[in-house]
Amino acid sequence: MTAVLDAVARLATATAGCLRAGGSPRTAYAELAAARAVLSARSAAHPGKAGTPAPDVLRRHAAALEVADAALAMGAAADLAVHGRRASVTGPPERFWYATARAPALWWHRVRGHAGRRSVFFQNAVRIALALTAARLVAGVDTLPHGFWATLATLTLTRTTMDETWSTIRSALAGTLAGALVTGGTLALVSTHTNVYAVLLPLWMLFAFTIGPVKGVGWAQGLFTVLVALVFAQLAPPTWRLAEVRLLDVLVGSAIGAVFGLLAWPRGAHDELRYAAAELLRRAAEIVVATSASVALEGSPRREGRAVVPAGMPGHRSLQHAVILAESAYGQFQCEPAPFGGRGRGPVLPGVDWQAALMAGHHTLWGSERLLEPPCTGLGPAATAVSGLGDRVAGRMLLISAALDPGGDTPAGQVPHLARSLAGADAEPPGAPRLYYATVSWLDSLMADLSRIARGSGELGVDPDGTGEGRPGGTRDGPEGAGDGAATTQNGPAGPGDTAGDPGDGPAGPGPVPP
Repeated sequence: MTAVLDAVARLATATAGCLRAGGSPRTAYAELAAARAVLSARSAAHPGKAGTPAPDVLRRHAAALEVADAALAMGAAADLAVHGRRASVTGPPERFWYATARAPALWWHRVRGHAGRRSVFFQNAVRIALALTAARLVAGVDTLPHGFWATLATLTLTRTTMDETWSTIRSALAGTLAGALVTGGTLALVSTHTNVYAVLLPLWMLFAFTIGPVKGVGWAQGLFTVLVALVFAQLAPPTWRLAEVRLLDVLVGSAIGAVFGLLAWPRGAHDELRYAAAELLRRAAEIVVATSASVALEGSPRREGRAVVPAGMPGHRSLQHAVILAESAYGQFQCEPAPFGGRGRGPVLPGVDWQAALMAGHHTLWGSERLLEPPCTGLGPAATAVSGLGDRVAGRMLLISAALDPGGDTPAGQVPHLARSLAGADAEPPGAPRLYYATVSWLDSLMADLSRIARGSGELGVDPDGTGEGRPGGTRDGPEGAGDGAATTQNGPAGPGDTAGDPGDGPAGPGPVPP
């Protein structure tokens, strides 16, 4: 086990060098992979056979193997991030499937993952498509000169929430009004001297495209109003009414954006995130139950270590899709300042750590895949205990999902505070193999994720009776779970991105966050 931890340290150093100087962690990666294989073979003896390590040794071996898996994933991800398709460390193909996939396959994966009304990307596309259609119909009216400005205003001012759209419109109209006044004064003073407009145009373009994006939408609209006046003044005899037309078109486009922002998902991701996180936990609960039951299965092939359980077990594809939708909703949620109805209402469920919910989904995927890898050793008398622990963790997931997204007949309430540790996780049944300790460690790490979802709770201790209520005086943020490397913290980085694994082929992959 010491050799594995030393190899982990060397790979961590090589990974840091890869990110800093562009080197390759290939050598350190190969050393850790070899050390992990040796430790895995050494601790894979079946219960009752000679040479079976002691229970405390098996528990440490299971934890060391989890650390090694996390380090291997880290090294492969860093090499891919730095070198792309020329990376010398590819990692498990089912985890980093997107690294070798062609662009059309990635596009299709993105489209298939977001082709549904529960995707915030789909909602945004529908909202802006309807708004642009209405703006195009209005722009086609003969009495609206330069109607394309209305379409452009609709496109640039419509936001994902009604509050943000209204705030943007107010700033844009104020800036456009100021720009119209400057435009009217300029056109009245310069009149038909086009040489003046030709000299001012490049200087104003440099000023507008430099200052506008920095100062905000109000400045951008005001500076652009003057800019288009300088352009059109060189094409036709200018009058002050050009500024009036510009202001009217922006007003029409803003009104269209406001109407469709109110009609089509006015709260943006603030509502959708609750549903997406609840659905993620429901799917994760199904995987936890199925994995625990599969690990606990008994039979002659199991006892002899010859059973093979397919990695792509039913339910993984649904959980991967739920991870994609939840991550995209969380990414948009982070960009939305306030829900529809005013800032006084505050964010949705301020006591919820959404990152912890996302990481619970990822840890469920990764842990399930690893536990179902051969050799599938039988658990013996410990099989019943594992199945019971899995059912309890799944029950906690369903409890939190019901609080996040209560059904029509489900009482609404706050997200429950759960204990950090799982009762029974420290048991050492006689003759239990390493697979038992790996499964229990995974379930305990999921409980750590679930305990972090509800913020602001008092100190919680170990769950003594499976009720989810901890003893005062314990610790809520204890050592990180070993289910999938380090468990997430409340202020940690966001979870992996949209490419959460190929829905048809395997586990989640830490792909880039979608724009």
